[in-house]
Amino acid sequence: MHSAEREDVPAIPDSTPQSPPSAKPSITAVDGCGELRAKIDAGELTAEGAKTEAACIEPGSQSRFTALRMSTLAARTPVAMPDYCYDLATGDGAWYYTRTDACSISVWTLKVTDLRTGRQTGELNYLQADLLYTGADAPYWSHQVVIDKSGGWGNIGGTVVSGGGTCAGDCTLAAVDKDFPTQTITADGLTFGDILPKTTVTGIGDIGFGRTTVTYRMTNPSWTKQPSGAASTPPFDVRCDNATPGTAAIGCVISIYDAVDTVSLSGPNPAYARHIQNAQASGLPGAYPDGAPLQRLTAAALRTRNGDTACSQASSGGYPRPTGYSCDEYPFRSTWEGAFTGGLRHPDPYPGRTFDGCQISALPQNVTGTRGWSACMIPAGQNSSAGSLLNRFYIDNRVLDRDQFRVRIIA
Repeated sequence: MHSAEREDVPAIPDSTPQSPPSAKPSITAVDGCGELRAKIDAGELTAEGAKTEAACIEPGSQSRFTALRMSTLAARTPVAMPDYCYDLATGDGAWYYTRTDACSISVWTLKVTDLRTGRQTGELNYLQADLLYTGADAPYWSHQVVIDKSGGWGNIGGTVVSGGGTCAGDCTLAAVDKDFPTQTITADGLTFGDILPKTTVTGIGDIGFGRTTVTYRMTNPSWTKQPSGAASTPPFDVRCDNATPGTAAIGCVISIYDAVDTVSLSGPNPAYARHIQNAQASGLPGAYPDGAPLQRLTAAALRTRNGDTACSQASSGGYPRPTGYSCDEYPFRSTWEGAFTGGLRHPDPYPGRTFDGCQISALPQNVTGTRGWSACMIPAGQNSSAGSLLNRFYIDNRVLDRDQFRVRIIA
């Protein structure tokens, strides 16, 4: 594949978000309601004058996680959450993520208890929605937390929420980048805050990782014991780098999500798309979503060896180029699975393959299997355009050397 000047990337649908193996809630309360109840039963908490109540926070019933409430939340969040947040979330606090954003929605209940009688005297039900989004061409990311009251009764009037946050790892968080002011929880409004950590990556070639935590606490002047604070931390790091070839900008991504390059059969380079489709159908790696991933290769000399192995010139005993056509290879020369570097992992060499209509008589057709490579003659303009778009994909997704990715073919 040959590179060319950048061209506009056609509009394509989003890839399917992933979720980490752990589905633990995104919020953890320091003290739950069980501990408060135990202290009340043991007589360790008593009323203080007119203040006769104590409060606690615990996971709420997911039956309150209704489509109606979710549509209301979707319309009111300060920074809009991606649609997949509402399509996939069940209220259990599991995180879902793509290469540049992530979200979690959980259901929580604050309970108010009378210390004299031990009876519950109030309840505040709320949804807590996290949104994390990165700047693929900026040295920072954002972690937003929204608390949306979904119901309640009893002595909860005047309850306020305030918070802050931290960032652990290769990141900094200035005081001005912690915006979670004290806000009163009202019947119709929502409260929110966000933090804006910045990577400490600066030098060329540097790579760093950071993980945010947003904390908040609910308080009420009429309660003698306030509920413990809560903390929300995603189960993954954000990776920032100054090491992506082709750009001088520092940027950040959620690198545990394997990037996906989407190529359309009806787009600007249909012959290129068909070659990839045929290659993947024959068993070669890189198919989305379940195929073995490809890994980017950035070493120029090895990329050249990959291209020369798969698409040798006629002058050196390779394939003749029909007028207006050039040779396209798969897996790409810019991957470790390419024709030369892919073969380094195996003691015995293996041949390439081609497909009907590719105009390469020197390679066999109807070859299958995960090992090997393919070559196909496609219009030179499409080959050049596709190379440009692939390079843009690498930059936009900050795909570093050895980073995994897949190629999705759509109609």
